[in-house]
This record gives sequence, C-alpha cells and structure tokens, in this order.
Amino acid sequence: MKINLKPFLLIYICVTSFLCNKAFSQHKTDSLSYYTRAIEKVTSEETLAKAYQYLIEHLEVKKKQNNKLGIAYDLYFLARIDYKVGFYDDSEVSAVEALKILDGLKVNDYNTKLKTGVLNLLGQVYNQKNMFDKANETYLKALSITSTSRDSMVLYNNISNIYKNQKLYSNAKNTLVKAIKLFNRVEDSIEKARVIDNLGFIKFKLNSQGAFNDLNTAYTIRQNVDNIAELYPSYKNLSEYYLSKKDTVQALSFAIKAYDVANKVNSLSYKLDAVKTRYTLGDNSVFKEYSFLNDSLLKAAKLSQNKFALLKYNVSKSQLESQIEKSQKQVYQLLAVVILILALGLLYFFRAKHKKEKLKEVYTTETRISKKVHDEVANDVYQIMTKLQSNDNVNEDVLDDLEQIYLKTRDISKENSTIHVNQDFEILLTDLLANYSSNQVNVITKDIVKVDWKKVSDVKKTALYRVLQELMTNMKKHSQANIVVVVFSQKNKKVTINYNDNGIGTTLKKHNGLQNVENRIQSVGGTITFTSTINKGFKANIIL
Repeated sequence: MKINLKPFLLIYICVTSFLCNKAFSQHKTDSLSYYTRAIEKVTSEETLAKAYQYLIEHLEVKKKQNNKLGIAYDLYFLARIDYKVGFYDDSEVSAVEALKILDGLKVNDYNTKLKTGVLNLLGQVYNQKNMFDKANETYLKALSITSTSRDSMVLYNNISNIYKNQKLYSNAKNTLVKAIKLFNRVEDSIEKARVIDNLGFIKFKLNSQGAFNDLNTAYTIRQNVDNIAELYPSYKNLSEYYLSKKDTVQALSFAIKAYDVANKVNSLSYKLDAVKTRYTLGDNSVFKEYSFLNDSLLKAAKLSQNKFALLKYNVSKSQLESQIEKSQKQVYQLLAVVILILALGLLYFFRAKHKKEKLKEVYTTETRISKKVHDEVANDVYQIMTKLQSNDNVNEDVLDDLEQIYLKTRDISKENSTIHVNQDFEILLTDLLANYSSNQVNVITKDIVKVDWKKVSDVKKTALYRVLQELMTNMKKHSQANIVVVVFSQKNKKVTINYNDNGIGTTLKKHNGLQNVENRIQSVGGTITFTSTINKGFKANIIL
C-alpha cells in the first residue's frame, strides 16, 4: 500500500520551525562578509539557513535606507542561496530584481563585477531549468561587460557546459579553446583545471587527439591543490575514458578512486554517481548501495527544500508578528494538522475498507453465479440432452442446439469460477493465455517471468486475470486474428501489460465488454487504454 508522506512532512515542518527559530535567536553573527563567505563555501545547512535569515533582515535595512547597491547585493546572495537549495524559480526572481537595480546604477568596476556575478548566476539557473538558449544569451551578456580574464574564462567554461548538455561537442570545444587563450592572464589553477578537464572530456567525445593528455593534465593540477573534492570529476572522466578504450581494469580503478573521494567529502550526489559508475562497469557488489543512495539523495534534497521553504515562511511571518504570537499560532497549527491527519487517516481507512469489501462482494457474486450456472443450468441442460438422445424421434438440430447451450453455460461457469491467485500466479496466467493458442491462433507471451508477482496484491492479480480472460475471449470470438502478443514489464512497483493482436480491429465504443474490462482495472487503482482501427488489429495497455 502506498503511504502518503505529506501529512508527516507537515508535522515535521511545524516542529522544526519552532526549533529553528529558537536556534536563530540564540546564535546570530551580525557580519555581512561572514555570511557571504559562508554562502561561497557551504559547510552545513544550518549555516546556509542563518545566512538566509541574516540577509533578509539586512535587505530590509537597506530598503529603508533606499540603498540601491546594498539591495542588489543582498538580492544576489539570496538568489545564490535559493540556487544552492534548488529553488530555481525563486533564485531567478531575486537575480532579475537585482539586475534591474544594477542596470539603473552608475557604471564602475564594483558595479560591473557584481552585475557579472548576477548574470553568471542567472545563466546557471536557466541551465538547470533546461532553458539552454536563454542561458547562453545570459552568459554572453556577462562576457560583454566583464573586465577580468578569470571571469571571462569561467563564463566560457559555463557556455561549453551548455553545449555539452545538448551534445553539441564541436561548439563546446571551440568555446573552451577561447577559455584556454586566457590562461596566461589567470592564476586560478582550480578554474584552469576545470577548463582543461572539460576540454579533454569533449575531445574524448569527439574522438579527437589529445583527449587523454588534457584529462591527465587536469588530474595532475588537481593533485597539487588542497581541495580533495576537485579530484572527483577527474576520476570520473578518466574512468569513462578508459571504459571507451575497453580497459575495464583502469576504468574500474578510477571509478573506485572517485567513490573514495565521494565518501571523504561526504557528498550524496557524488556517492550516487560513483556507485552508478561502478555498477555500470560490472561491479555488482554496490547494487544495494546504489538503491539506498538513490532513495537517500531524493529524501535529503526534499528535506533540505522543505527546511528552506519553512524558513522562508517563518522569516516573513517574523516581520509581521512577535515570536510569542508566532509560537502560539504554530502550536494551534500543529494541533490542527494532527486532527486533520487523523481525520484523513480515518477517511482513507474506511474508504479503502469499503472498496476492498465491494471488490470482494463482486468476486463472491461472480463465483456464486458461476457455481449456480454450472450446478443448475448446465447440469439440467445435460440431463435433457441425455434423455433426448435416447429418443429416436428427436431432431438432430435440436440436440446440436442444446449442446451449444450446454457448452456456453459451461464456459460462463469456467470464466467466473474461483481463481487461486495466491500461489504460482505466473504459471496460472501462462496456462490461461496458452489455452487460447490453436492451429489458427498463435499466442506469444513475453517477459512474464520478469514480473515479481509476489509483490502484486491478490485483488490486482484477480482483476488482471479476468481482464486478460475477457480480452482473449473477445479475440477468439470476434477478431479473426492469427497472432496475439502479450508483453509484461515492471518498473518499480508498476506492472505494465501490452496486449496486441493482428485481427480485423473494431471501431472503439464503450460496449459492455470493454466497459467491464475498464471498470475492473479502475476498481483496483489501475488504468487501461484501448487502440484499434478497422483492419489494423486491436491493442490494450494495462498499468497496475
């Protein structure tokens, strides 16, 4: 059963809101330079949160003073915090607001430097939002005003990353060549290593000469820099390079080094990336860790965003009311949330119970009718046939008609009889489909063994069995198909079944057969879609 975590997140938000406010009131460093440096090199989420609150308060002071440059400066660093947390829309709003202010100020070195930083950040935001043309345009604007070689080099490297994301490797290479021409005027070895490593990777993608030399040069530079995190991209790119050369030993060696760096810097994203690389190289020992890290990264990212969403909410509230009033209100909110959770939980429980009972009643009714048809109608018809067969004066056509009625009642009984889906469902389903195969119809079943049927509820398995039974029966009666293909697949907890036949097709209308099939699937929370045109077969896609 899928559990909705949103109510529990609401409780977490309310509780951590109170704790965060208390912590901020106890620890406050009134230093703008301290917090801007903290944003440059984040050491913890708590530091970033404190920087955000300080900047909000500092921004209000600058607004009261009508200090345009101070407002733009604070907005820029608030935008950077939002970018780091993953609030790209909020980051864009603050950065654009800062840019508008800077456009109206006098041009000087300081203002130009700040404007370049704002444009560079905006380019990064648009890149994250996959607005590549917009990102490229923004970086070019920054290039047109920057006065330092280092900033130009960084911007060229960022532009190359846009092209790399779009797999426009030739454009990326040409851009990086421009960055390298600035090396003589730049002393920042870390930024140089990033450019060289990027160029080596692009050359490798283009099968150009010198790829390994560039990758190795960047690696050597990074080894001499006191920043272990910078080694990660070198290890990763070298691993990918050796893999392309089919040197799996070296590829795995660098993948393991990348993994070690990820653990030392304690970066979830690096760890996940490194484990994925090792698994791709055939190191199956990290499969469980990959699944764990993937879940952990998603949870950590969501939790971090929840914390900052909560922080923004609290900061705005604190500007309007006192801390005591806010705390009291949060207590009431927490009580309301708890009551709401209980109410929703009870509602969900009773709805699920009612739905389950209703489904059970449907299947019980079907089984009861099936038994009644078999025990009473079919047996009575059979007895009449037996009596009439002993009478020489009975018309053979009448006997044939009675036999057809008997066969139909037997089929109806069989189609609605009890299904034991709790054991060997794969075999049960295979037998069902195989029963429709004949000299006239070839039924092909694919990948049924790849579905973990033990994780599918009995209610869903029963519904699926009945639906496939209905589809196959309709095929046999109406389609005139000679080939039927049923393909199974599973992704996470979702099971998909694709039915396809080459029959005469039909004009889709919600007649009783298709409507019953759709109702069955919807009753267990699944979906089914039909596709068919005259003389072009019939298709059904089922998702459970």
